[in-house]
Amino acid sequence: MGTTGSTLGRLVRGFRKRAGLTQLQAAEQAGLSAAGLRDVEQGRVVRPRVSTLRQLGEVLALSRIELESLIREAGGENSSGLRVEVLGPLRVSTGGEAVDPGSETQRVLLGLLALSPNEPVARDALVEAVWGERSTAGSADLLQSRVSRLRRRLQPDPAEEPVLIADRGGYQLTLSEGQHDLLVFRRLVTGARQASKATEACALFADAVALWRGEPLEGLASLQEHPLITALTRDYRAVLVEYAAVAAELGRHQEVLPHLQRVADADPLHEAVHAALMIALAGSGQQAAALTTFDALRRRLADELGADPGPELTAAHQRVLRQEVLRPEFTPVSAHRQLPPDIGEFTGRETELAALRANLPNVGGSAVKVVLIEGMGGVGKTRLAVHAAHRLLADGRFSDCQLYVDLRGHSDQPPADPASVLASFLRLLGVPDDHIPSRADERMMLFRDRLFDKKALVLLDNAADEDQVTPLLPSGAENMVLITSRGTLALDGAHTLPLDVFTPAEAGDMLTKAVGRDRVEVDPAAARSLVELCGRLPLAVALAARRLQARPKWTVRDLAGRLAECDDRLHELVAGNRRLRSVFDLSYQALDADERRIFRLLGLHPGDEFTADSVAALAGTTAGEARFLLDRLVDEHLATVVTKDRYRLHDLLAEYGRGLVREEDPAAQRSAAITRVLDFYLHSTAAATRLLQPHQPALPLVGSEPEHRPALETPVSARQWLDAERACLIAAVRLAAAHGWPTHAWQLTRSLREYLHLYGYGHDHDWVRTHEAALAAAIAAHDATGEALTRADLAATYLDLGRGAEAREHLYRALEFHRSAGDRERETSTLESLGIACFRLGEFDEALQHFRDGTALCTGHDPFRQGVLHSNLGNTLAAKGFLPEALTSLRTGLELSRQAGNIDGQSIALADIGDAHRRLGDHEAALDFLDQALKLAMGHGLTPKIAYVRHRIGKVYRELGRYPEATANLQTARRVVAKVGGPAAESEVLIDLGAAHREVGDLTTANVLLHKALSLATSRGERHQRTLALKELAELAEAS
Repeated sequence: MGTTGSTLGRLVRGFRKRAGLTQLQAAEQAGLSAAGLRDVEQGRVVRPRVSTLRQLGEVLALSRIELESLIREAGGENSSGLRVEVLGPLRVSTGGEAVDPGSETQRVLLGLLALSPNEPVARDALVEAVWGERSTAGSADLLQSRVSRLRRRLQPDPAEEPVLIADRGGYQLTLSEGQHDLLVFRRLVTGARQASKATEACALFADAVALWRGEPLEGLASLQEHPLITALTRDYRAVLVEYAAVAAELGRHQEVLPHLQRVADADPLHEAVHAALMIALAGSGQQAAALTTFDALRRRLADELGADPGPELTAAHQRVLRQEVLRPEFTPVSAHRQLPPDIGEFTGRETELAALRANLPNVGGSAVKVVLIEGMGGVGKTRLAVHAAHRLLADGRFSDCQLYVDLRGHSDQPPADPASVLASFLRLLGVPDDHIPSRADERMMLFRDRLFDKKALVLLDNAADEDQVTPLLPSGAENMVLITSRGTLALDGAHTLPLDVFTPAEAGDMLTKAVGRDRVEVDPAAARSLVELCGRLPLAVALAARRLQARPKWTVRDLAGRLAECDDRLHELVAGNRRLRSVFDLSYQALDADERRIFRLLGLHPGDEFTADSVAALAGTTAGEARFLLDRLVDEHLATVVTKDRYRLHDLLAEYGRGLVREEDPAAQRSAAITRVLDFYLHSTAAATRLLQPHQPALPLVGSEPEHRPALETPVSARQWLDAERACLIAAVRLAAAHGWPTHAWQLTRSLREYLHLYGYGHDHDWVRTHEAALAAAIAAHDATGEALTRADLAATYLDLGRGAEAREHLYRALEFHRSAGDRERETSTLESLGIACFRLGEFDEALQHFRDGTALCTGHDPFRQGVLHSNLGNTLAAKGFLPEALTSLRTGLELSRQAGNIDGQSIALADIGDAHRRLGDHEAALDFLDQALKLAMGHGLTPKIAYVRHRIGKVYRELGRYPEATANLQTARRVVAKVGGPAAESEVLIDLGAAHREVGDLTTANVLLHKALSLATSRGERHQRTLALKELAELAEAS
């Protein structure tokens, strides 16, 4: 009971302070003792009489809803019993504590019963609502089971008088008025209709409308088109129109205007609601908006129904034209009612809510607190701001005043004029019309004066720019302003809260709350896929959920499949009159012509990320101009900064941009833009890889040298650029291969060859598919040179993946072409690759022949290639046991690689010389050479070579019996080679690691490693490694 008393006291104290009364004043006016009121507020009296609370309610000018909440907290009128609410998402509570009705089926049952309180609902009607066409002969029995479960959820104590009873062939939910918001709504509406005074009727209607938290039973998809919900929604529309008429009589247009606007947006053809809206707008001083509303509805009626406006709408139009709408000098409106309703099923954003709380006004502070919530359209800025505002109010903050305005910064209507907004705010703050200054600056000063000593919260939604917002900022130290905007606003002293898309967990939670746990948990993988296809954009997830709600027979996988397979996800992300495309349209239309063009062209850019350099090529402009335009898109939250020089689009915005560029830009211009960006990537990549391997022969490149390339001057900067652009380069090759630029496709893969294999990226399956796409494009274009070179490049990638047999077939076909073309240089490099493939397959004699043939072709004129061939020849001789000849060849290879400046070749030669010394039993010399090789590889970031050297160091330590050092080096080699491939065969590393475990007596681990090695060697056709694995397994069996 202490908790209840505390809550009751806090509510009474808050209401008293809002009324501007001291404890003594409130007690005297209510006929109570000051001590008694103080005891209530401090929680010492927890059950005051209901009559006492009613007296207080009259003095404090409480609404009926507020008074009922006090009475419930005090334990009167069903404070501890069951309460069911259907005017919005289904809510159930007992004693103020939420109750979970259980499964989706039980929620549907309760919802349907609650729509007909105190009336029996036939079993057949319940079965139809729950199971529909899926009902069977056993559904009636199943219904009885579900009702029993629901009854236990609602009333766990069987001794209580049941509220859910069987009655006349059906079931009935028995509730008193205090237990059910629908019954309260009906009672308030009846009272309003019977009231003798317009002021009393208006207050009753206001309380009735305030009960609505959204659409009836929102979230229960199977009931949304039920006749009872349709009728209830229709009744609400009628009540709202009646409320508006009474409010208009009193000139109290402002209090009904937000309700009418929301319903008009939801029901754009409802003539009575729009007629009432026109009157309210005109009565609020918005004559032009009232006439615009009529014109827009007239067009919709003609376009969609082929009809003219009816008598009610026409009459309202005439009243507005004749200025017959009552506009009193002063319309007092309760400022605390200006916030939009809270979000019933708000999801996530706990980090952002905590940041907002951290920026509350400080006691004794000197300046207003301003928090700016920024983000792209559809990311949930308004939802967060409204929910945060309500949470702050629930904490007792800003009880004096709360103001809200939609500034229409991104809207199909003109942005709100700050002077007009100030006039509206001043009226809400009690300033008569004839006291509102005509000058905007004087209105601003009066507004700040009125809020200076107040605890006020001002929510400026959908702001356009700083000029619009600045006049609307109060100056009181206990004031707080929440601003939402799609643009970046430069406001002095404001705390900016950038809002990103949902986390996967938040997006999944939103989907679950919207469509029900049953539909999500049956296929969680599909749910994860669906929210990712929505880009985790809150509005997109909400629209997807609405589609599922409206289609109860669809599974989550059905919708995910539609989104994955369609060409235009924006076409699918529609619910009613809400369209994601419309949200993006408003942001796009706010751009100027140059910004719109650059945004459209980004839909053609290969890859998810882009730079000012690549966009300059795409648009045919300078890098400086591209950077300026990209920064403008960032300011408008149409692009995101990834790192200092890199940007990206949300994937749904990118899809939107692709649609725009197809619609607005001619095919010739699109083709020219793609050619420019492919030229940029091809020529920039070739320049970067020349810095990494300057001795590789240059390729005559297709296309034009771009006007601007990235500033690459060293191998380090070249690698950094290639690493950053790797995903875009993959996308560029695929774009070129698939859409008519085959030469760009294969020349890009050829230019990237050395980079991929130097740093271990050739092992990436994305690059395998990219090479395969480039090869297919070259073949389709009948480009024999491109085909041969791409076969060699693909073979190198296959070698890194252990697919030696496939690599060899491609290399033989490339070799045949180069020989027939008389291209000795490429014949030599192909022979080198063939030798490596044969070595990996254990065909040492064939490998020796290829290496010797290659050496003969390049001797005397290509020290780079000659050095590599000598090293490979020496390594193969060592594998065959010809160690003196091997060392001679390896030393020659090392010397030639040094002459050519080939760091990669030097590290391999040093490692192989060390391994040859190991085979000769000279472990000290072996470790010396291997240490040199390791330092060289690590110093230049040659990751695959690090694995190669570590493997050989592990072999030395194993032979020396230093098993901890052996296994440490072998484990490192295993991890690296499994990740990036390279010259170290994974099966060979596993064999040595298994042997080391056998030799220290760990036979179980040895058995696992050796069988894995055998499986790998067998699947990859590595005969030599397969033989070694079988030999070690035999020794293991003997040891066992």
